[in-house]
Amino acid sequence: MALLMAMSGVAPATAADLPSRLVTKAPSISDPTYNWGGWYAGGQIGAAWGTSNVGNAFVNGTTPIANQQIFTATSPQLSPTGFSGGGQIGYNHQVDRWLFGIEADASYTGLRQSHNATAAFPAGGAFATTASVTSDWMATLRPRAGYAVDRTLFYVTGGLALTDLNFASSYSDTTGQSASAGFGKTKFGWVAGAGIEHAFTQNWTAKVEYLYADFGKQSVTTPVLSGAGAVNGLVAQDVDLKTNTLRGGLNYHFSGPQFAKY
Repeated sequence: MALLMAMSGVAPATAADLPSRLVTKAPSISDPTYNWGGWYAGGQIGAAWGTSNVGNAFVNGTTPIANQQIFTATSPQLSPTGFSGGGQIGYNHQVDRWLFGIEADASYTGLRQSHNATAAFPAGGAFATTASVTSDWMATLRPRAGYAVDRTLFYVTGGLALTDLNFASSYSDTTGQSASAGFGKTKFGWVAGAGIEHAFTQNWTAKVEYLYADFGKQSVTTPVLSGAGAVNGLVAQDVDLKTNTLRGGLNYHFSGPQFAKY
């Protein structure tokens, strides 16, 4: 009996020393983050607009130089507008939430505008001028850097830009003098911008992007011809081009349904 009582006394004490329940820590649960890494290609469409400053000046000659100020005052600022559409291809490398990549694109822009002006010379007589600027396409090669928040990517970009710049102008006055100039050049420049891209499936993404490009200045000099065909001075003109592009696009990512590792 004593042995039973001793054993019964030990059992409750032993049970009291045990914890009331076993506590375990649940594993953390988090949604996988979309992986932007790999090759992609797609298309884009949007609007393009720009500014082109045309500088007019007589270089030499007796009659033109006397009217330099009024002629220079007719130098126009053109604002060509157009439609943007094309395609792009690129590659992304993702490290944690940061993305680094490069993209090449080419697009039709159709930028164009013309300007006509007439003015009277202070000493009598008058003149008329025309100027037109067109740019039909643009191509860029741009590194990209961005930050991904799950399936949405915020990025900045900048690099090399290439376009065609076409210019044509004419001058005529009441004394019978005239001049005409024109050129078509492939111009290098720089481009910078930013965008937002969102993945709505594992392979398809949609983006909105803005790009600003500056292609510098081009100069052209043409002779002023008198009514008899003799040269009576020169007309010097400077033409620059800056463009803006706002576009939306779709990309197909060839990397498939992968997820970033953290």
